[in-house]
Amino acid sequence: MKTAILITCHNRKEQTKKCLNSLLSSQLNNDVFLVDDGSIDGTTDMIRNEYPHIHLIQGDGSLYWSRGMYTAWKEALKNDYDHYLWLNDDIVLYPSFYKELIECKNIISHTCIVSGLVEDVETKKIIYGGYNQKKEIILPNDTPQEIRYMNGNVVLVPKEVVKEIGIIDPTYHHDLGDLDYGLTAIKRGIKVVSTRKAIACSKREKICRIKKWNVSIIERFKYLHSPLGSPPRINFYYRKKHFGITNALIYYLYLYAINILPDRYISEKYKN
Repeated sequence: MKTAILITCHNRKEQTKKCLNSLLSSQLNNDVFLVDDGSIDGTTDMIRNEYPHIHLIQGDGSLYWSRGMYTAWKEALKNDYDHYLWLNDDIVLYPSFYKELIECKNIISHTCIVSGLVEDVETKKIIYGGYNQKKEIILPNDTPQEIRYMNGNVVLVPKEVVKEIGIIDPTYHHDLGDLDYGLTAIKRGIKVVSTRKAIACSKREKICRIKKWNVSIIERFKYLHSPLGSPPRINFYYRKKHFGITNALIYYLYLYAINILPDRYISEKYKN
């Protein structure tokens, strides 16, 4: 089986190097398609010098995660692969990661997507993989568990899924592309499941995308509409697509309301 590894990176040279080393040490029969989205920290030269076999695709800094993954995937589709593996560049893979992904795929009786559980490098608590219908994070179990809301950190997508639903939606700039892809698959009768155990480690990023705190209202709205924020138009598109227009409208208004209100009127729980 041949697998195309899809990665997007930007100015995280050392993390990207650790990720690639953990991937290549697995001796997986793979081709790596890596989008370097305008890095200025030496990432491009490092990849060219130390990993010359990698298919390096240059971005200009405007792609971010979702569109970077879309770009890498489009390039990979020029060849025939059995699987496509999404991989965040801040992930360190464990040696048996691919074996676990394939075994979990084979346990399910029909075509599925497998999202790998990722644990915190220090606490060993699960921080990525996906959430169930109740929005509870999926924890290790002796069998793959169904995911409702998928994280895109380490995800195995068989070519049969791509034939059915295509690749990641380029409407999304940075955030939501992984959630959208998982929900789109589920709507088409394709299961999204977890691995049975953690297959990688990372550090959880504590980011509040809906509001930048302790700044002026102008700066708040500038952040909200930026790719690293939570652009209302893109959120509206995502929520209308999966939850209906009423849900989309309510959340659209909520994003504006929470950014208009001064920080002191908002509960601390919204800050993470």
